[in-house]
Amino acid sequence: GIIAYLFFFLWRHHQINHGAIFAIYILTQISYSTYALSWDLLMDWSVLRIHSPHPLLRPELVYTNNIPMYYFAIVTNVLIRFIWVIYIPQNGPSMMLRSFIAGMLEMLRRVQWNFYRLENEHLGNVDQYRVTREVPLPYAIDENREYDQDDDDDRDHLRLKR
Repeated sequence: GIIAYLFFFLWRHHQINHGAIFAIYILTQISYSTYALSWDLLMDWSVLRIHSPHPLLRPELVYTNNIPMYYFAIVTNVLIRFIWVIYIPQNGPSMMLRSFIAGMLEMLRRVQWNFYRLENEHLGNVDQYRVTREVPLPYAIDENREYDQDDDDDRDHLRLKR
């Protein structure tokens, strides 16, 4: 991603729509977008599973009433990952407007990503029995220890000395 944005900067700085910098910019953006998209869908969301009740989704879904939203999120994630193509044409809307549109769409993509990533993480925790209601304490509790009245007397004596 850093290399892709470096060549984006170099390309925009020189403002040439041909040449080696432009070609490297296109190649790095294609490879970065493809890698990030595949990581989103396969690793973070765990979708594109062939043998599942809903085609291309994971076998377990939390929101079974909203199956079309999963497909909508997959399609929009693909489109928004390749939003960098709106910067290529020299004519058209201003670069400021294009950047605003790309920024708003990236925010939508990140909201969707968070939603489906958390759902996938929750399902993974449930499957591996990592969900619990009690958080373990970092120390052992001696439940057999009886309450000692002398402890309170010592604390009171220390308070009076101060």
